[in-house]
Amino acid sequence: PGGPTIQLSDTRNPKKEFAVLAELQALVRLQSIDNQISRLKNELSKIPAQIEAEKKYLKEYEEDLETTQTAVEAMQKRQRDTEGEIQMADEKLRESRGKQPLVKTNEEYRALTQEIESFQGKIAEFEDQVLECMESVEPLREKVAETKKGLESANNTAGMVIKKHEDHQAGIEHELEKHQRERQRTWDEISSDWQARYNMVHKNMGGLAVAAIIDRTCQGCRMDETIQRFFEIRDSKDEISSCSNCGRIIYYKEAEAVGTVVPTDETA
Repeated sequence: PGGPTIQLSDTRNPKKEFAVLAELQALVRLQSIDNQISRLKNELSKIPAQIEAEKKYLKEYEEDLETTQTAVEAMQKRQRDTEGEIQMADEKLRESRGKQPLVKTNEEYRALTQEIESFQGKIAEFEDQVLECMESVEPLREKVAETKKGLESANNTAGMVIKKHEDHQAGIEHELEKHQRERQRTWDEISSDWQARYNMVHKNMGGLAVAAIIDRTCQGCRMDETIQRFFEIRDSKDEISSCSNCGRIIYYKEAEAVGTVVPTDETA
């Protein structure tokens, strides 16, 4: 794909030279715009993950709060159930004690005494369990209160960060729209042949279709042109050239003017 692609004339023609320069400038500008569009799209693609990371951060707080609240409820239920067991055991204990006046034999007395002691033991055991529940639930309640405060703070912080990301996203989308409109205007300045060539090279060369040549070196592939070919590219006024190695559309740029984006009459 190397070498000149379009030869407009064999003799100097100012009008044609101006047209070639204008089209080359449009191609260079198009590449610059596409670079900006690519950068913005890449930046835009990262924002959903950044927002999702903040939501995940909040989700972890919410899950921690839910887990702790569930533990509190479970401990409270255990306490209520145990208190219910105490109540039932206490009722049975009173029933057993009420039978004491009716006992007639030593054997019945011993059996009833064992029954009473058993209920008393169960009640003592249940009371220990209730105390354990009460001691366990208090730290859990404190953790719930602490986690709620943390969640509130995290909501405020994450909310601000998410809003910042969303505003940034809106700004990028607005800038992207401007670049796309500018791209369309620039695209319309380019002939269909060079539009097709640009699209092909842009696709095949990783998004870089237009590159400068500085000191014989193509800035796209970093390969040197021959001295003769370099002079042809540098001195040509009525054709747009391509790199002999990579096929990119190239334009001459002086080494001391590396910062220049669009070629001028002096550098084209």
